[in-house]
Amino acid sequence: MPFMVARAMETLEQLISKAEAGDVQSCFELGQRYALGEGTDADEKAAFGWYLRAAKGGDIKSEDAVGVCYANGIVVEPDPFESAMWYFRALVKGDQQALRTLSNYYEKHETPADGAILEYFLSASEKEDDADAAYVLGKLYELGVGTAFSPENAFASYVKACKKGHRHARLAAATCILEGTGVARDREKGVSMMTKLWEDGFVPAGSALAKCYEYGIGVERDQKKVFELYDQAAGKGAVDAMYNLGRCYMDGIGVPKDGNHSYSWFTAAAMRDSVDGVYGLARCYMGGIGVDKSKETGLKLLEFASKMGQTDAMIMLGQLYTKGKLVPKNISAASENFKRAADLGDSYAQLTTGDNYANGVGFKKDSKSALKYYMMSAAHGNTVACYNVGTAYALGNGVKKNEETSFEWLSKAAEDNYMKAQFSVAEAYSKGRGVKKDAEKAFQIHKALAENGFGKSQYHVAYSYFEGIGTDKDEKLAFEWFSKGAQNGNVLCQYYTGYCYANAIGTKADEKKAIEWYTRAAEQGHIVSRQIVESVTGEKIKPKAEDSPFESYLRAANNGDADAMFIVGRCYMDGVGTEKDISEARKWFNKAASKGNPASKRALNQMRKAELQKK
Repeated sequence: MPFMVARAMETLEQLISKAEAGDVQSCFELGQRYALGEGTDADEKAAFGWYLRAAKGGDIKSEDAVGVCYANGIVVEPDPFESAMWYFRALVKGDQQALRTLSNYYEKHETPADGAILEYFLSASEKEDDADAAYVLGKLYELGVGTAFSPENAFASYVKACKKGHRHARLAAATCILEGTGVARDREKGVSMMTKLWEDGFVPAGSALAKCYEYGIGVERDQKKVFELYDQAAGKGAVDAMYNLGRCYMDGIGVPKDGNHSYSWFTAAAMRDSVDGVYGLARCYMGGIGVDKSKETGLKLLEFASKMGQTDAMIMLGQLYTKGKLVPKNISAASENFKRAADLGDSYAQLTTGDNYANGVGFKKDSKSALKYYMMSAAHGNTVACYNVGTAYALGNGVKKNEETSFEWLSKAAEDNYMKAQFSVAEAYSKGRGVKKDAEKAFQIHKALAENGFGKSQYHVAYSYFEGIGTDKDEKLAFEWFSKGAQNGNVLCQYYTGYCYANAIGTKADEKKAIEWYTRAAEQGHIVSRQIVESVTGEKIKPKAEDSPFESYLRAANNGDADAMFIVGRCYMDGVGTEKDISEARKWFNKAASKGNPASKRALNQMRKAELQKK
């Protein structure tokens, strides 16, 4: 058995005592001792027994060892399928050696159907001593392998494995609770569970916790804490943390940017079989960060990382094919790359694939497939996907209309301060759609949105004060909010501003200003305003020509829509529909980023990198 040299720090009796108490690492150490004959006589049968116990507890090295035994008939009868399933367990936890071994295996053997894999782990998970099988079964449910995507079954399987002491399952369950995957979302509880795992010495929990601090999920954002956690995890040998340290130095997360340090950490990770490290090196070569710029080398590394299952590499290739940079523009190839990453569980890629099916980009339009991917992304906590799922249930797109379910999903997105979702939730309370009608609650939500510049809510606040709906009637405040909305281009606010001036409601009567606002509303197609202006002035009002796409987005951006702000920034960046203006692009990206728009944050990072490269 050609395995690693075992540690010789504890006596055999001490290891056996700890192993019998359920310590997985001690089981692995005993396997090593018996395999190599260290501190005891070599005994392949005893070694296999201890490796098997450790493997069923989730130890990756032991899973590889059991796979070797079944592949080569060591102690057990040769069984290629059984061998493959043990390598598959290690692969599920990110083991790249297992991926290569399985790739070589399937060159000579028939690839098992997804259904056969599911049945294997369904059966194995029923065994009392096989916690790992229950964990892997959860992953199959979470990814929809051999079965329909089922976050509820995934969470239940993780909990089952948790009860048997499986620490990877404890982390998976914490992540489910953090993101609301198959269970009620509780971000603080999820972070608390991860923190406990990290404090208990489970190193992978450190990287999961760092992501929470990086994106402000369940905790306040703290970039210094992010770097500190990755640094500590890397010091404990976590290869994924080494990659993330490279990312911290590349993007200035909790530490000053340093291309040389970034390249060094990516290299350290790649030398330890990390496909993430390869992806990091691809970024270095493509951007000339810490190494001489070589787009050709970067692209080769990127394609290799993608082939080896690195989802960020797939996403980056999808973006390159979309833009036609470094590779010929190919929307079909772009969509397929996003879909590959989506099928491997990346929530951003799932959202993008949902959009592609919804809009017929790279695929035939398919509302049911769009909803499927939105559901997968939403189940992993993606805010925009939660909104899209809620909207689909509200309109009956790809699913039977269900206002109660719609409200549940919209509320999740609203909790993440997504303005469009908050507006929809306010409207649900206002009209009693999917929730008990509550005018006061609707007013409170609309008012918070209006104060943040959301144009549609400015009208609702104004009208609430105007009629006394959900709040005390106040004509002066009604006029103030109608005026704000009118200035932001809201046609109904423009009409009511004219009405207020005409009838001295909340302001002094002013016929000239009344006609001015009626005219602006009429030019946007408001029929009553047009009739008023024409009857008073005798002049025909011609509606203004429809806005260009840029003008429409600019209006929405001025009304507080963060997504529109990002699009306006892109238009200024690329000179689409307007003159190219980098300073205006940066201004709109900053506005959108301040409202939590992730695409704008990425755009600002890319601008900073481009500026550094020019220096």
